[in-house]
Amino acid sequence: MAILTSIQDALSSVPRGTLISATLTAAAVIYGTVLGIYRLYFSPLAKFPGPKLAALTQWYETYYEIAKSHEGGFRGGQFTFQIKKLHEKYGPIVRINPHELHVDDPDYYEVVYSMSQSFDKMKVFQHRFNMGYSTFPTPESPIHKGRRAALAPFFAKRKILGHGPFMQSQMDRICERISDEYAGKDRVLVLNDVFGCLTSDVITNLAFAKSHNFIERPNFQSAFGSAIKDMVYTAHWATQFGWIIPMMNAMPDSVVGYFSPIFKTVLEFRREMDRQVRDLLQSEKRGVRKASRTTIFDEILNSKLPPPELSQTRLQNEAMSMVGAGIETTKWAFTVGCFHILANPAILQRLREELKEAIPDPAKIPSWGDLEHLPFLAACVEESLRLSYGTVQRSPRINHDGVFQYKDWIIPAGVPVGMDTYHMHHNEAVFPDSHAYKPERWLGNPRGPDGTKPLSRYITAFSKGTRMCIGINMAYAELYLGIASLFRRFELQLFETDLSDVIFAQDMVSPQPKPTSKGVRVLVVS
Repeated sequence: MAILTSIQDALSSVPRGTLISATLTAAAVIYGTVLGIYRLYFSPLAKFPGPKLAALTQWYETYYEIAKSHEGGFRGGQFTFQIKKLHEKYGPIVRINPHELHVDDPDYYEVVYSMSQSFDKMKVFQHRFNMGYSTFPTPESPIHKGRRAALAPFFAKRKILGHGPFMQSQMDRICERISDEYAGKDRVLVLNDVFGCLTSDVITNLAFAKSHNFIERPNFQSAFGSAIKDMVYTAHWATQFGWIIPMMNAMPDSVVGYFSPIFKTVLEFRREMDRQVRDLLQSEKRGVRKASRTTIFDEILNSKLPPPELSQTRLQNEAMSMVGAGIETTKWAFTVGCFHILANPAILQRLREELKEAIPDPAKIPSWGDLEHLPFLAACVEESLRLSYGTVQRSPRINHDGVFQYKDWIIPAGVPVGMDTYHMHHNEAVFPDSHAYKPERWLGNPRGPDGTKPLSRYITAFSKGTRMCIGINMAYAELYLGIASLFRRFELQLFETDLSDVIFAQDMVSPQPKPTSKGVRVLVVS
């Protein structure tokens, strides 16, 4: 009793604020210590190889995604490269943070991204682009299945083939402008911007039957393209610090734009998608259909989705996701492909010869269905997709109903397991000299390392499985029509552009080159 009395007397002399602070600090230290011990020694993932620091704290990933400096003088977007180093050190399966595993084995990809089983996504990635109610980031597979089913009819290959003439008309107008404004005039053309305008106008027309006519803008400047690029540069912050998006949504747009200028274009993009959806819903309510053809959102509104799935907020999220995805990755595939074709004279000559033979009149570009049968053009498209990746950040899957098994490793139910396109497309056993642009690797019905599987099975630019990119056919159509039109009609020459302008330097969910890049710039010789 005397000891307790002494302790009470000592504590009573300590200021109340100091006592509370000390108690909270002690509790935090104890909690952190216990949590650390659990993660390192008692977690279901404790047996898996990987650095102890990654197992101990999420700050390991945060450092590489936000703070790690690159030799090019910029910071962040380096975790995918670090994961590759971890695989080189620890083997094909690695624990990359306290909760998640990553696998580097091309033959395991179709297990994680299965067509026969539906797995969940991680909730931590759901709201990073502030469009968490759209189909793409939906964590729960049953909800995703319903949302995807509403969209799928529009993106069937037959439907996209039907939209081919419209896509070609957009490319024709771009070519008219290039001929009038750039050909033979020593005026620099930025291909990133050209393709950003093309993809922006195509997806907004197909979504809403409304064009923003970005292909008519001076210097091919697309406001949507700029917004999407600004958006991807905020993704890691929003993922690592989950309070950012809710806080931003609670503030007036004017305040957010003032304190964070990078969000200004994003906010305008969000407002525009909101206006588009509001107009659509009001027209639907009045029974007035303005569109002359069926659009993506017509398919959604006419689907079997329940009323809550057709709310203003959810459809606005769907619009942002659909338009954003329809712009960024296809634009980059165009840009990367055109650079490599122009940087390799033998490839350029072979492509132009094939196009000239197949297209005697450059004013009459064949349909996507016909262009697919040109072997070297098809090879260039595949190689462009391989080196542009689609998205590069891992996209983990969660099997709640059973275990994943990788070789002798039993992965417990509920553990996120991820793979990524960067690792897949640079596996030297599958793609020798993987960093080189070699369309010839796609000629002659090539096979994978086992000599049986088609090499195309290892292309994951659109992911695979039940959550495979729904816009795959649209992207292929744009790439075939765009590349064929450009290289059949014009002689282009790179201008102050080199490999560093297309090399993947930052993982901002989508691959980004060095921040100082001015894009793939060309002169139109004729």
